[in-house]
Amino acid sequence: MSTHTIRRAFVTGATGFLGYEIARQLAVAGVEVRAATRGGALPGELGALGVRTVHASLDDPPALAEAMRGVDTVLHVAADVGMWRRRRAESVRVNVDGTRHVAEAALAAGVARAVFTSSGSTIGKPLGAPRRGDVPTVDESSAYNLAALDMVYPHTKWLGEEEVWKAVRAGLHAVVTHPCAIFGPSDWKHNLLPLFRAPRTLLGLAVPEGYRTTCDVRDVAAAHLGAAELGRPGERYILGGECLSVRELFGRIAAATGGRAPRFTLPAGLVVALGTALERLADATGKPPLLSREMAIQSTLRVRLSSAKAERELGYRSRPLDASLRDAVAWYRAEGLL
Repeated sequence: MSTHTIRRAFVTGATGFLGYEIARQLAVAGVEVRAATRGGALPGELGALGVRTVHASLDDPPALAEAMRGVDTVLHVAADVGMWRRRRAESVRVNVDGTRHVAEAALAAGVARAVFTSSGSTIGKPLGAPRRGDVPTVDESSAYNLAALDMVYPHTKWLGEEEVWKAVRAGLHAVVTHPCAIFGPSDWKHNLLPLFRAPRTLLGLAVPEGYRTTCDVRDVAAAHLGAAELGRPGERYILGGECLSVRELFGRIAAATGGRAPRFTLPAGLVVALGTALERLADATGKPPLLSREMAIQSTLRVRLSSAKAERELGYRSRPLDASLRDAVAWYRAEGLL
């Protein structure tokens, strides 16, 4: 297997949670980093580390092509993470059309390596009711099978993957990563902040009965660099770590924040019914739902995702979840958010 040395990289999504950490690690490693933005300053220490911003929207193929001129590695991390069917068109625009534009630009620019960040949610899941206490394990061989559930995020990310495979068939050396539930410091857009505030509110008292495979943003970012250097073209890599029940996860978050652990576990049917009702209310008011039908379905799945392939081929390792939660809480507190 041939290895690749990253010297000049183009990164999308550098203002977000994972994209920031990828850009930071590249810069610390001495890589010349170009971060795509639509305006505004980069967060944290990226500017001080020499990361350069380039104006390149995912809607603008010529700008993307110009931004990739002379780079050897592309890491496409930007995504729309919405889970609300009312906003499906925006998710398609970013996750499908945007990915196609990036893949085509990378192919045209002749970049040596490309890494596309998808999601653990596009890995196929057992959809039947599992045996009591059973948590099946899946890996990259489990094909996407969630289309019938009419969810937005996993389906548009899967369609984005299909755009990547088209470019791979045309000659692009690209791989796709599948991060699971990411925790850790530097959540610049505060996407996970509600989870850390929940143990101090009534919302944290009752949780769904599902399971989550967790990971740390720093380890996932390092795996993206490994994917660019060592990944085999056309391959997928799950990036996960500890798998635990949602109730245990919220209990661990409560311990890290000094809040209350959950007292009740809600059955899947009730959670999905509640999410469906709240989404209908959101459709009527135009305000995003606190819990959508899709969020409810995702939170009730009972499945474990295996990172064995990434461990073998990329050297991926995931630190203990408690370390990720501890560092996340410290960061939120330093920012005055908790």
